[in-house]
Amino acid sequence: MKERARRRKARGIRIARRSVQIAFLAFFVVLAFKASYPPLQTPPANALLRLDPLAGIYSLISSRSTEVLAAFWPAWALLGLTMLSSRFFCGWLCPLGTCFDAVGALKPRALKYYRPHGRYMKSLLAQEEKGAAPRRIRLKYLILAVVLGLGLAGVNLLYFASPLVVMNRSIYYVLLPQVPLFLLLLLLLAFVYRPRFWCEELCPMGALMSLVSLAGKRLSARFSPLSVVKDSDACIDCGACYKNCDFGIAEPYVKRDSGKLRSADCTACGDCVSACPASGALELESFGGKLHSSRWAREKTREAAATSSSARAESGHGGLTVTRREFVGSLGFGAVLLAGYGVGLRELSGPVLRMPGAQNESEFLAACNRCCECTRACPAHCIKPMGLEDGFQKLWTPRFYPRTAGCVFDQCDQACARVCPVTAIERLKPEDVKIGHAVVNKQTCLGWRGRPCLVCMERCRFNAIKADGLRPVVLGEKCTGCGACEETCPTDPASIRIFELGKTSSWPSDAGGGRRRGGI
Repeated sequence: MKERARRRKARGIRIARRSVQIAFLAFFVVLAFKASYPPLQTPPANALLRLDPLAGIYSLISSRSTEVLAAFWPAWALLGLTMLSSRFFCGWLCPLGTCFDAVGALKPRALKYYRPHGRYMKSLLAQEEKGAAPRRIRLKYLILAVVLGLGLAGVNLLYFASPLVVMNRSIYYVLLPQVPLFLLLLLLLAFVYRPRFWCEELCPMGALMSLVSLAGKRLSARFSPLSVVKDSDACIDCGACYKNCDFGIAEPYVKRDSGKLRSADCTACGDCVSACPASGALELESFGGKLHSSRWAREKTREAAATSSSARAESGHGGLTVTRREFVGSLGFGAVLLAGYGVGLRELSGPVLRMPGAQNESEFLAACNRCCECTRACPAHCIKPMGLEDGFQKLWTPRFYPRTAGCVFDQCDQACARVCPVTAIERLKPEDVKIGHAVVNKQTCLGWRGRPCLVCMERCRFNAIKADGLRPVVLGEKCTGCGACEETCPTDPASIRIFELGKTSSWPSDAGGGRRRGGI
């Protein structure tokens, strides 16, 4: 009976963690859904996107504003809690990590993931006892360095580097409905290889969390909101903790001294505690209070380990290594980025139509994290994420398609700017808005061909088109580029078109403006 009660308690911590994960994922989905017009104000629809410290750092780099520093207070609070405890966000809250865990749970038992065992487990203990255990630099730290370095150069890579941005954009595509290909690729990787491979080896946000958590690893568990503590005297060296860790952390197994685990990658998920068969060997604690303890089997003790282990921890025990595969992988990753941005910077890639407040293309590209929050909030659905037509540089950035619908910034109080979590879109007064400028194609316009049609003038809310007989004439000083004229033009392609600011107002050979677009 006691054994059954202990097993139920072990399952209890797993149920609690899964419940927290599902609740946070559901809240994330609800906020993403509520970003549609009118966007939710309390709590703000972009509240959880401001939990992202990488987004906060990028926004500070691009804006250098104290307002941005204040807007991202949830991210700084998360970093503070991470420094005191561990990467708990990755194990308990991250919506992308929750999806990875769900995919791992669905994998058939016949296709089990690799678990370390046998000779390899013994070699780990032997290396630790000799003080020769190597510490390798995971690829994610190299990726983080690339992401931050390019961020300083004005290149924003949050569209893949932030799990919150990836999830928010994926939810947008699901609601369209379309297939979120990048998320699908990550889930396939989790199913085929390891559930948390992205988090363990590649995630830049996880790398930042790991580095921040190192600052507080020397603190006692009494000051930590969430930590895993080991009692070496109760450990039986079975390796169950290491075998059941999704992040491949060996410290609970090889650690010779008692106390809080100091691994930078530990998420305090409690899986090692639940898997441990030695009573009291591992505990999940909060500010020194016991939340969960390993209690599956009879208590077994062994001789205390040599006290020199703590000295080895102070001296660094082993060198930092980067495997050849990781080094080549980082070079390949950099080459792909350079190639993609090279395509995006080609001469044919000029400015594109954006929403109001995003007309400075270089500043906008440096600030926009491609979360698709603005596209979700647009009441006219005239903003759509771009594809690869202009390279990786502009992939998933929002583009204004006036042929689909005109912009109603004066009626929606610039909803796109209100929901932008990184202030990439400037809030403007209606009288200051200048998206582009309208130009009439005199070769195809019905009025200029002598047929009665002044639809564009009738639909213009800003009196920016006047009639010269039957012919529409655009008043450049009044035109805001809202696109109502292009949207309602009866010819196909449209005979009046919105051009980007600073772009030559010449018509292409098809004399068009394109057919009506339903999205990309």
